[in-house]
Amino acid sequence: MPIRKSMRHMILLVFALFFCLTVPQSVSGETGEKTLHIIHTNDIHASFDEYGKVAAYIQNKRQMSDHFLYVDAGDFASGNPVVDLNYGKPMIDVFNLVGLDAFTIGNHEFDYGQDHLKTNMEQANFPWLAANLDTGATDVENTKPYVLLDADGISVALFSLTQAPPATAPANVVGMDFDNDYIGTALAYKDELESQADVIIALTHIGYDQDRRLANEVEYFDAIIGGHSHTTLNAPAIVNGTPIVQTGSNLQHIGELEFTYNETTDEVTEVSGQLTAVSSLTETDEDVQAVIDKYNEEMDELLGKVIGYSNTGLSRDGRYDRDVPLGNFWTDAMRAFADADIALTNNGGIRDSIAPGEVTLNDIYKIEPFANEIMVIEMTGEAIENVIAYSYARDDRNQIDLQTSGLHYEIITGMTGNFIDVNVSIDGQPLEADSTYKVAVADYIGTGGSGYHFEGEILQETVGLMTTAMEQYALERTAAGHALDYESEGRIALKVDPTAPNPGEIIGSTNTGLYSENKNKQDVGLGNLYADSIRAKTGSDFALLNGSSITGEIPPGSITDKQIEALDRYGNTIVVVETTGSRLKEVLLEQSRYHRGVDLQGSGLTYTLIPDENSGFSDVTILLENGEPLDPDGTYTVAYNDYMHASTFYNLGTAVDDSYGPVWQAVVDYVSTQTEPINYTEGNRIAIEGKEPEDPTGTLTVAEAIANNSGTKAVKGYIVGSINNNRPIIGEGSHAPSNLLLADSPDETDRAKMLPVQLVNGTSVRNGLNLVNNPENIGKQVRITGSLETYFGTPGMRNPSTYGFIEEPVEPEPELPACDYQAWDKTAIYTAGDRVEHEGDFYEAKWWTQGENPADSGRWDVWKKATDCYEEPDGPQEWQADEIYTAGDRVYYEGQLYEAKWWTQGDNPSESGQWDVWKKVTDSDEVPEGPQEWNATTIYVAGDRVLYEGQLYEAKWWTQGENPSESGQWDVWKKGSN
Repeated sequence: MPIRKSMRHMILLVFALFFCLTVPQSVSGETGEKTLHIIHTNDIHASFDEYGKVAAYIQNKRQMSDHFLYVDAGDFASGNPVVDLNYGKPMIDVFNLVGLDAFTIGNHEFDYGQDHLKTNMEQANFPWLAANLDTGATDVENTKPYVLLDADGISVALFSLTQAPPATAPANVVGMDFDNDYIGTALAYKDELESQADVIIALTHIGYDQDRRLANEVEYFDAIIGGHSHTTLNAPAIVNGTPIVQTGSNLQHIGELEFTYNETTDEVTEVSGQLTAVSSLTETDEDVQAVIDKYNEEMDELLGKVIGYSNTGLSRDGRYDRDVPLGNFWTDAMRAFADADIALTNNGGIRDSIAPGEVTLNDIYKIEPFANEIMVIEMTGEAIENVIAYSYARDDRNQIDLQTSGLHYEIITGMTGNFIDVNVSIDGQPLEADSTYKVAVADYIGTGGSGYHFEGEILQETVGLMTTAMEQYALERTAAGHALDYESEGRIALKVDPTAPNPGEIIGSTNTGLYSENKNKQDVGLGNLYADSIRAKTGSDFALLNGSSITGEIPPGSITDKQIEALDRYGNTIVVVETTGSRLKEVLLEQSRYHRGVDLQGSGLTYTLIPDENSGFSDVTILLENGEPLDPDGTYTVAYNDYMHASTFYNLGTAVDDSYGPVWQAVVDYVSTQTEPINYTEGNRIAIEGKEPEDPTGTLTVAEAIANNSGTKAVKGYIVGSINNNRPIIGEGSHAPSNLLLADSPDETDRAKMLPVQLVNGTSVRNGLNLVNNPENIGKQVRITGSLETYFGTPGMRNPSTYGFIEEPVEPEPELPACDYQAWDKTAIYTAGDRVEHEGDFYEAKWWTQGENPADSGRWDVWKKATDCYEEPDGPQEWQADEIYTAGDRVYYEGQLYEAKWWTQGDNPSESGQWDVWKKVTDSDEVPEGPQEWNATTIYVAGDRVLYEGQLYEAKWWTQGENPSESGQWDVWKKGSN
């Protein structure tokens, strides 16, 4: 066996989206090169019926190739009752016939239990692999960590890892140990494998993300053939120089890899790969097809049993947003079978829908292929609420996972879908935290699958199979004359709290907002941010990102890390390549033509598309940041994402670095370093010649949306009503939950000036806006994005995707005068009006003073606080003995309102001495207009007017009790003139 050389970074990795393996490759006498062909599958999930075509394809490739292997990356089980009711044996039989060379055990191979796993391994003519699995003291033989195969003169090592722990019912793996240190496990075999093999391949069932981490840290694999995540990679994804491949799932594709191995240098010099759609195959292997037909015929009688009829069908569609017909049927069957108060099952276990028409046992086994059982747990209301909260928020998935019977629950989220709270009820009444309930659950989640923890007392570990419960329930309904008709009933709801803060840590802000609305017309704020971020992260000359990877918006305000992560739907990673100016221009122009508009957002360059007469583009002008034209012969580094790199129509050249991680993380890092708000003026980097830049938000008024009723647009308007039973309901009233009416004025009453907006059931837009649950939304201004098209027979909007309330601008509070005075000096002489600062407070002298501490200025209280330097509370405050009050000041004392009649300090308002300087203020103290009759007990001051015996008098100074017509020696009253 030749000694393998450690030359991972010298390997030239060449890959293509489409290449043909029709010509046999052989040893080149001059170069010593051999070509190894590998066919690979993964996540077949018992897609048994198509395997005859796959077998014929594999056999043809084997005959045409001098060096050939066929491998599978796990999960042949669970998905077809013909296979699953025979515990996987049909797949073992066809694998044996076609000559499978190696198999990595997947998580679903454990679904049939340890006895059947042991049998399947014993009957297989191929090795079962997993280096990180120890079956311990169980009866199941340990899987091999790797296998060495001789591909007609090329020594191939297939090293294997499986998911740890596997996503199967915990009972299926009792006694087994799984090591989740994938990287450490792989590194432990490095020397052993390199000393024995010419080509080393990791055959894994850990998912695409984990494969990428593996490639980043372990550099001795020539390729990684993966499974578990059902990822479709049309061409190898290159991570740290290692190609990663995966075919998707359910036998939709067959994968092919071609390795060029140089015997002379003991190196793999080229790797290329492609996928072939199974639907495109026509030839069938007759021997394999005979086995398939035999099993299908044997199961026809059992699986063909009709157990009911459904007019509506039982769909699982929409299960991640609401309760669905199949989920409601399923959990009703569980609750009835277990005689429970509540039933819960997870969406991951619902594997298919049932079409309208006759419902057979085959349908039941297709939707539930795992042989899950029903367990019964006594739980408190608090424990039930906790498990429902976990089901939505787990791993930041932010989606519904539990279908239910016997209870209703409402998830409250923020605007980004982040979990805020949950409301749970039974028969319309809130769940009682301390009360206990009998809960039927799928044993997969009931025993800890997917991280669930159902806290409570296990009453029954199993009451029977899920499939049995559904069969029995269907037969009972049918016998009672009921069709198996179900719909979404509102058992589960999502409600958006637009006032909830964005999740995560605040890392920056934007004044203008960052949008993607006009990404097919110009550069957009969100695209500029993404492109600037990955360019800054990599130090590349340019950055480019395809339009489909830039979707959503960040409204004006703070920016959080979770907010950015939530916008990333694909988890793309950064790849840096070297390219030429001519190739860059070619891709820009081709993709603009294909998308009939702007596709690529960029940083480090600007470009203008030149339209032609056919609504396409004849050319593109590209300029560098300094204004110089792009050099077609120049070499540049470009940062983009791994999806673009793996697609021939985006691929710009050879990767030079792919170790920078996810795009979203680069954006978070970039935003975190900015010291100013992130604002962009759209249309400065990318333009279509002759087109003016558009509103970044792409927002239309209602009038504009009515006049131009096509395309997906954002519209702003006031919510003025809805249409119920084809009748507009304006303002308050009996509104429909399914639509809104928007207008440009909150007072609009003309239906012709209103835009009807569809509210699709189960969506966050409906949950947040419908007037049945949110009557307070009447009159609010809102911005909604959706498809402008006819609705209710008039210009309208359908299928809205996002919304946000528009806050009315608030007048800023007037700023207090700047108070910046010299510090008080006890040696200085101050006179009335002088101002000083002392111990952080500001004071004004009331008269001449020296040496008196402003904070405690003695009996004369010569200093008062400069009130215009402070925010003063509105209205009367509690009386303070040391406060100086003047005529008209009002205070509260012991709950009674008093008003000062003149200057006072320290006088108790309820007993203010001989001068009676305070008067009570009551509702009856409101001063009537004009002079009133004189009152001997009232205190009057200069200017007060009274009527006495029909004559008007005016006080000349302070007086009490003096008769206006005869006011004594001081003559304090003078006659007034009418």
